[in-house]
Amino acid sequence: MDLNYLDLDWRRLLVKHYKYYGIDENGLSVIFCMYDILSEADILVTADDLVSYMTLPKAEIDELLVKLMDKGLIEYVTKEGKTITSLRPLYNRIVSDLTKDIVIESKDQNKNKVNKVVKNLYGYFEEEMGRTLTGREVDRIAALIRSGADERMIKEAVAKLKAKNRPVSIAAVDKIVLSLQKSSDISKEGFSSRKENYREGSREILDILSKPWVPKE
Repeated sequence: MDLNYLDLDWRRLLVKHYKYYGIDENGLSVIFCMYDILSEADILVTADDLVSYMTLPKAEIDELLVKLMDKGLIEYVTKEGKTITSLRPLYNRIVSDLTKDIVIESKDQNKNKVNKVVKNLYGYFEEEMGRTLTGREVDRIAALIRSGADERMIKEAVAKLKAKNRPVSIAAVDKIVLSLQKSSDISKEGFSSRKENYREGSREILDILSKPWVPKE
């Protein structure tokens, strides 16, 4: 399964990292207002359409639209014979940067294999949980992979939850994977430096999540 912006809480990801795309809070507001307008109808969004949503003057909104175009975050396309505004370049960049960061930071040197595992796990969890993953859940899966967990270990954790008739959640899987990693360390090395306390382990995950996943230009 290829990652798609519909699989992600793209707005949350954008709020966390929009500054790496070279836009400010006003540009972010324009994007969200455009999304709201485009969710109702495919049209060419102009400053005239946005001014009723915002406190910014029309001239400044025009400048922000030009900036978003120059940054390659929006585009104008022809659909059914009319020109419309599309946020597709922004969606594609968010997905591309997220996937790229996971691949780059993974300890597995086989990038193609890691990329495939990442995509498989997103689809796997969506099927198991019967819904689209939230941005927080996406972050936690990425962090699990960065911590050295592999697809087999993560699916084993899911199987353990289901065997006990417990609901599958990323948080519960996270906890079991930490235990499996610790057991694996002890089996190989005779000890484990991983934290005994799960709350401390969670802070390690949060440290990973705090890293910018969009490379600075």
